[in-house]
Amino acid sequence: GQVVRKFRGHAGKVNTVQFNEEATVILSGSIDSSIRCWDCRSRRPEPVQTLDEARDGVSSVKVSDHEVLAGRAWWCMPVIPSTREAEEGESLEPGRQRFRSVDGRVRRYDLRMGQLFSDYVGSPITCTCFSRDGQCTLVSSLDSTLRLLDKDTGELLGEYKGHKNQEYKLDCCLSERDTHVVSCSEDGKVFFWDLVEGALALALPVGSGV
Repeated sequence: GQVVRKFRGHAGKVNTVQFNEEATVILSGSIDSSIRCWDCRSRRPEPVQTLDEARDGVSSVKVSDHEVLAGRAWWCMPVIPSTREAEEGESLEPGRQRFRSVDGRVRRYDLRMGQLFSDYVGSPITCTCFSRDGQCTLVSSLDSTLRLLDKDTGELLGEYKGHKNQEYKLDCCLSERDTHVVSCSEDGKVFFWDLVEGALALALPVGSGV
């Protein structure tokens, strides 16, 4: 495919990119500690809005009609096999990222009201997402735990464990009807939990770490 357009402005590597629901705005998160919003319909090179209140890099961005959900990382690096890993023949796929230090906070920007909300989960965050009904947020972190939070209050509603996520940026999501929590795992499986009960419903082997 051809490059249609390039957006420049970040001072560091871009970790995550997300369209809004209408595909008219692109949001990009970078290790330069900012989230930048780019108007796809405009030919202007600069972003239409920059969210740069934090001092740490951005590892995950999700967007609803008027809200932006962001997980933060101070620093992440491309995977380079260590001497031990090379000697042991460990296979590390290009493009994967190891996180070295993160602040363990998930931030939600209400663009309509101009407000910022922050919840501390206590462990490095690798992925965030909204529930389908818009009432909750799901957060994955490097302690091999997913947490379901009330979006408005930050109350912990549930925890989901059993997978492995200790070094890499892995994705998580909720099923179409918000009945199950889904996550990748470093042991090559995809895990499914019952949202309400928190019980593991299925661990599906799919190959090397996903």
